[in-house]
Amino acid sequence: MMLATRWMQNLSKVDFVTSVGLYILRDRIILVRLRKNFRRVSLLEQEARELPEIDDKQGISGLTGWIAEDIKEIALKAGHDSRERVLRQALLSLMPYCNVGRDSFFVCVPQDQAIVQKIFLPRAAEANLQEVLEYEIERYLPFRREDIYYDYMAAGKEGEKIGVFLFAIPKKSLSNLLEVLASFGIQPKGIETTATALANYLFFCAQETSELATIIGGQDHSLEVVGVQNKTNGWKSVPELIYSYWLREMDWTQSPGKDLLQQCLSRSARLYGWGEVEEVFRSSDGESLPYEDLVERGKQQFKGGGKIAHPLVLPAFGAALRGVREASIAGNVLSGDVKDGQRRSVLSYVNAALIGLVVLVALAWAATYPIKDELRLRQLQKENQKLEPAVDALRREEDQLQRARKEESFFAQFDQRRGEVLRILDELSKIVPTNAYLSNLRYKAGALEMQGSAENASTLIPLLERSPVFENVGFNAPSNRGRDNRETFSLKADLERPKEKTEKGVKP
Repeated sequence: MMLATRWMQNLSKVDFVTSVGLYILRDRIILVRLRKNFRRVSLLEQEARELPEIDDKQGISGLTGWIAEDIKEIALKAGHDSRERVLRQALLSLMPYCNVGRDSFFVCVPQDQAIVQKIFLPRAAEANLQEVLEYEIERYLPFRREDIYYDYMAAGKEGEKIGVFLFAIPKKSLSNLLEVLASFGIQPKGIETTATALANYLFFCAQETSELATIIGGQDHSLEVVGVQNKTNGWKSVPELIYSYWLREMDWTQSPGKDLLQQCLSRSARLYGWGEVEEVFRSSDGESLPYEDLVERGKQQFKGGGKIAHPLVLPAFGAALRGVREASIAGNVLSGDVKDGQRRSVLSYVNAALIGLVVLVALAWAATYPIKDELRLRQLQKENQKLEPAVDALRREEDQLQRARKEESFFAQFDQRRGEVLRILDELSKIVPTNAYLSNLRYKAGALEMQGSAENASTLIPLLERSPVFENVGFNAPSNRGRDNRETFSLKADLERPKEKTEKGVKP
């Protein structure tokens, strides 16, 4: 059953598509383009562009002679425009490496630009989780509901509570990016954080994560810690996000952040690292903890387009995997309309055609069984018709054999009975006195009945008992004496069977 389920899951992922993942940082933008042919995912492009920061406040002050603090609002507007200009130039240089008309675009942002929080709600809210979050989200986030893009993900049950991961990004942080992308004709189908992107990257590269695995990434002296596990629900595997933390240098080098990091390391059965993590995996005694490099793991999985150039491209890989439908964990902070449209398009046209073909083949294969049975039946009938004369002849011979056996048995029994009757008659003629007459004699199955008359019928019993032929002699009915002073009698006796005499061993 499990193998059949896995086969169907692999079949549902068959496709021929291309996807682009964009990882947007404060100082750079990274593009990864993937292609999926049937079930093979290959790397087509990986590019990075710097996003330099421009100090427009000093520039405006130099041009106008105003004090920098007096032009704060003007500088903010100028900074916004300069960020948009730099982002537009970077995207323009990346356009030759993608196909806007055919590629699906997915965006990933680091956790320091978003909010990833695990909250707990009563179990009663599980049935209407989305409606409950609509009303309760402002209690957990320092933003108004209409000022954020958000998404949520169930995170298991703990006692009387259910865990929910909440992902939120302020709209003002994404509005500039979405406007620039729209100017190039790009409508991203999903925006997620590095937590879900890295989890999907790991599940794609290491599908054997049935135990708790921790991903630790180091960048700009900060750490991102993500815990995932591929849990089993009956015969189905369910990938889950267990925890997600963003720790700055001052957090993970001192308590309580250091204790939290050590707890994650001790709980995990497998450790994966990317970026600047050598110091993290070094224990207090100077020895390094065993971990696997995610970059090296990806090199074994992706084909074509060269090797993975830099650890920072991994989140872009994880975002692009969603476009080739190889993402295990959902995550998209865009509006509900976009998310609903993505959820409805679970199967592509290629999948629908393949599944339809499989169904037709299965129906055709099932339909061949009655046809094969009918052909076998007709073939057997023809063979039976050929064998019918021989079978009839065998049946006639068997009937003749049975009749011959019955006749043989009859004559054998008749010969045996004739010998017994002659023996009985011979013995009676010797021992019955001349003054006794037998009028009727009947013998059947070793039992003898005789009727007749004698002067004294009781004298016949000892005579018959002394005979070696008869035993158990007795009257079968009371005797009567007639006018001629003779008794009529009816006797019965058993034919004496020869008894086996066992002789004990005698020494000579």
